[in-house]
Amino acid sequence: MEKRPYLWSPALGVLALIGMLVAPYMALVYASVEKQMGLAQKIMYFHVPSAFAMYAGFTLVFLFSILYLWRKDKRWDIWASCSAEVGLLFCTLVLLSGPLWAKPVWGTWWVWDAQLTLTLVLWLIFVAYMMLKSYSDDALKSARFRAVLGIVGFLDVPFIHYSTRLWRTHHPQVIRAEKIGLPPDMLAVFLFCTATFLVLFTAILAKRVSLEFARHELESLKAEILDRNNLAGRRSTL
Repeated sequence: MEKRPYLWSPALGVLALIGMLVAPYMALVYASVEKQMGLAQKIMYFHVPSAFAMYAGFTLVFLFSILYLWRKDKRWDIWASCSAEVGLLFCTLVLLSGPLWAKPVWGTWWVWDAQLTLTLVLWLIFVAYMMLKSYSDDALKSARFRAVLGIVGFLDVPFIHYSTRLWRTHHPQVIRAEKIGLPPDMLAVFLFCTATFLVLFTAILAKRVSLEFARHELESLKAEILDRNNLAGRRSTL
């Protein structure tokens, strides 16, 4: 089990803080106003990077869950569960920022669009994942069930990403690296915000994992002390 804290998480936190302070200025002031959607389009600089961070979180859940089922090592379960927490955080941001963009553009807060609905399903899957972690009495069985659920839940991610190609939807085409098509100022802001959100994701994940490892180590020490006290008590009665 890891014992040293992740010393690089404070540095990432500082970088993320600086980026989050600069990002609103770049999005609201530096980037030009899109002609068709107007100011509502500027939500893109926070909505899409949140989606990328969400993808990163649930992809890590998928990878670490496979590692846990293969190696049966507690540290991979910790990485998977912490990745699920942070991924769920950014998934919530996606679901909150999306309607703010949709209302002025589509005239409604929500439509049962394929991409929106699949994202909501993904959110519900990982809410169930977190509930399974919190309310299960058997830690080993819970870890196995969560690993399976994390792997199955991740299968929703490719459908979300490619839903605008697979079905006719209200949602615009997902921005892809090979065909972004933004003016230079918008592209610069978009890339800056994307990098900022990914740094923020990494900083939160590193801190969360560090705290979880510390908690696990503390519980192990408490269990070891309790065992020693019980052993000493049995010896004293002999």
